[in-house]
Amino acid sequence: MHYPDSKDRSAELLRLAIPMMAQQPAPLHPITYAVWYDYLAGRNADLRAEVDSARANGVPLSDELVHTLYRRHILDAATNAAHQVSDGLRAVIDEVGQTASATGERVTEFTAALQAKSGRIASLGGPAGLGAEIDALLSDSRDTGASLAVLSQRLLSATAELEKLRTELDLVKVQATMDSLTGVANRRGFDETIEQLLREQAPGQAGPSVVLIDLDHFKQINDQYGHVFGDTVLKSVALAIRSCVKGRDLVARYGGEEFVVLLPGTALAGAGALAEQIRTTIAGARIRRGANHETVGNITVSLGVACWKPGETLETLIDRADQALYRSKREGRNRVTTGN
Repeated sequence: MHYPDSKDRSAELLRLAIPMMAQQPAPLHPITYAVWYDYLAGRNADLRAEVDSARANGVPLSDELVHTLYRRHILDAATNAAHQVSDGLRAVIDEVGQTASATGERVTEFTAALQAKSGRIASLGGPAGLGAEIDALLSDSRDTGASLAVLSQRLLSATAELEKLRTELDLVKVQATMDSLTGVANRRGFDETIEQLLREQAPGQAGPSVVLIDLDHFKQINDQYGHVFGDTVLKSVALAIRSCVKGRDLVARYGGEEFVVLLPGTALAGAGALAEQIRTTIAGARIRRGANHETVGNITVSLGVACWKPGETLETLIDRADQALYRSKREGRNRVTTGN
C-alpha cells in the first residue's frame, strides 16, 4: 500500500489508533496497527464500513478477524492492483507489437506499389516531369520507411522493457501466494486454488479432499532448541509433505506450525491413505542441528482429513478437517483422524 501521510499526520494516526486497539481483544502487533491505521486514515472505504459494522453490532475485533480484515482490504488490494497492472501491461505489449508489425507491413506494401507503378509509367513513355515526381515520391517513401524503421526499433525496445516489467509483476503475483520460509503455497494461495477448484467441480467427481497437518508440541521444540531450529523443522516438514504428493496436489502452510494438503479428485479413502503416508514419513525423519550435526528425532504431526460434500461451503469443509485434526490431538497425537 502507498501511504502519503506526513510524519506529523502518521504520529496523529498512531495516537488515535492506540486507545482503539487497546479496547479490542486482538494483540497489538503490526497487522493490527495496519488495519487501524487504514481505518483512521479514511482512504479505505470498504475496510471502514466493515469495522464500523462490527463495532456497531458489538462484534469484538479478535486476532482472527483482524487478520481477515488485513487480508481482504489491505493485502488483497495490493495484490489485486499488481494483477491489474500486469494484465494491463500484457494488453499494451500485444497492442504495441501488433501496431508496429502492421505499420511496417503497410509501408513495405506502399513502397513496392510505388516502384511497380513507376516502372509502368516509364514504359508508357509519359511526360518527363512525371517521372521525376514519381522518383521524388519514392525517395520520400524511402525516408518515411527509414523513419518508421527507427520508430519500430524504439517500439521493440519499449516492448522489451514492458515485458521485463510484466515478468517482474508476475513474480510478485507468485510471491503473494507463496510462503517465504518453507517454499510451499501460503494461506492465500490455498484459498484461491480451492475456491477455483470448487467452482469448476464437475457433478459426480470425487473430492476434493483436504488434509490438515499440525506439528505436535512445536512450542516445546522452539523453547528447547530455539526459533532458528524451529524454522528448520518447519522447512523439513514442508519438504517431507511435498515428497508424498504429486500432480495437481497442493501443499500450503496454513499458519504457524499448521500445513494443509489439497487433493483434487481424491475421495476420502485415498486422502486418508496419503495422510498416513505423510505421518509415517515425518515420524521417521531425523533432522540435524548445530555444528556437530546432532540428530533430532521424535518430530511428529497430527492430521485431520475431510472430503468435500456437494453443496457445502469451503468453511464447512475446513471446519470438518479441523475437528478431525483436534480429535487426533486429543487421542494422543501422531495419528490420522478421518472426518465424517
